[in-house]
Amino acid sequence: MDHKIVIEAALFLSPKPMALDELGKLIATNSLGYVKELLVQLTEDYKDRGIEIVSLPEGWLMQVRADLLPTIAHLAPHADLSEGDKRTLALIVFKEPARQSEIVKIQGNKAYGYIHDLQKKGLIKIEPWGRTKKLTLTPEFERYFGSDKISIKERVQQELAVSKERWLKEQAQPDESD
Repeated sequence: MDHKIVIEAALFLSPKPMALDELGKLIATNSLGYVKELLVQLTEDYKDRGIEIVSLPEGWLMQVRADLLPTIAHLAPHADLSEGDKRTLALIVFKEPARQSEIVKIQGNKAYGYIHDLQKKGLIKIEPWGRTKKLTLTPEFERYFGSDKISIKERVQQELAVSKERWLKEQAQPDESD
């Protein structure tokens, strides 16, 4: 089987960057130089296409070209984020910089897992901040959502306002069971 095709398929399916050694195991080689050579060839194969293969500090990744994201991001709205991840990220967007202790106070202990997931995806950065940790958004967050932080924060605030208004209307409705 063609090793380059196996690596291409692995990058296509993987939701996270893959390290050279992980890719090497798939094609049964210990030669990281050989794996890197195949990745360079794939990078060239995808040049001038809608998809690109990029090297990140965490490994290699196949992704949609950044300049196309604003046009097509709505087609796959963040399918790799759980509902808990999305709620946590919305809180961080709204409060940035957010304190981890405050997020946990709002969401409970499950927030630690959500925060870990978001950091692993590169969407947030975690730094010590007194007795807690400071959570901030990364440039990857903007790339992932295809927009700048300010625009995204405005959308989150608008959604919250609409949700609050809907909730207030529901509360004002008389109870029909009386």
